[in-house]
Amino acid sequence: MGGGDPGEGRDPGTEAVDPRVNDRERAYRYLLHLLSLRPRTEAEARRKLRGKGFPNHIVEDVIARAKEERFLDDSLYARLYAEDRAFRRPRAKRVIEQELARKGIPQEFVREAMERALGGVEDVDLAREALKRRLPALKGLPREVALRRAFSYLMRRGFPPDIAREVVREHLGQGDLEEA
Repeated sequence: MGGGDPGEGRDPGTEAVDPRVNDRERAYRYLLHLLSLRPRTEAEARRKLRGKGFPNHIVEDVIARAKEERFLDDSLYARLYAEDRAFRRPRAKRVIEQELARKGIPQEFVREAMERALGGVEDVDLAREALKRRLPALKGLPREVALRRAFSYLMRRGFPPDIAREVVREHLGQGDLEEA
């Protein structure tokens, strides 16, 4: 009926045991499946493989193979993540660093990624960009409500109170709320 691939929609890590496919190959296929869904860090890949019950020696072999074939690259992941978080969904630098650390990225890669992605960019610049994108949602609100919401928005994105206050005052002073 479906006309699709016979294995379509199945999780490669749980396929029926095929004597021609050993555990290492099943683990590798599962990892490739995970990576086809979204990029992963080494730590995330390791956690997922272990969660599927693959033995540590197979997990480490599969991780090494994926790194060798450049399917896993924590340095590249960190840089792309930092750029995305800074420019597409602005956050304070400190928040981006914490998110990368939580994802298991080694500190040296975090520092390198932050420098390459955000070298000359200050938190105040990121806060301005974040608020600029938020202004249309604040249009037409009473000034005090807009001020409070703008400040809260920046605080939730990890910007320090002094920067949030400064950026909100800049935009309110320029009349951006009325014109947004």
